Amino acid sequence: MTGPFRKLLSAKIHRATVTGADVDYEGSVTIPPELLEASGICAYESVHVWNVTRGTRLETYAIPGIPGSSDVCMNGAAAHLVHPGDRVILATYTMVPEDKVAEHRPRLVFVDAENQIKHLGPEVAGPQRRDTAQNSQSSDNAKAVQTAKGC
Repeated sequence: MTGPFRKLLSAKIHRATVTGADVDYEGSVTIPPELLEASGICAYESVHVWNVTRGTRLETYAIPGIPGSSDVCMNGAAAHLVHPGDRVILATYTMVPEDKVAEHRPRLVFVDAENQIKHLGPEVAGPQRRDTAQNSQSSDNAKAVQTAKGC
């Protein structure tokens, strides 16, 4: 890498519901493969976990879960900070050359309480709220998975 770079959001799975936590596992966060594909998060990629329920933050790595499942499981030491039922935001970052910042678009996946895709980005800036009419488009948006980033 040469020249100036900016660290920008690459992908986000917004408000996933944690379904399991196992402190005796070796480590990582288990994420359904469908959510990994939709977000462009790669297996073993570094993932930030922001616990909306408890206010804790940690960094671990992603491992794919069972296809068709809705399991989001915190494994290893992270299970002390995140418990089943907690809502979390899973995020990754990338380094973007300064001259490409304006065209960078993160892959944003919004899920429901059962970890099913409701819609794909963009975000609505606070204090505004996404209206329910936009949420009703979920099945069309879930099918419109963006181009994979090369996992």
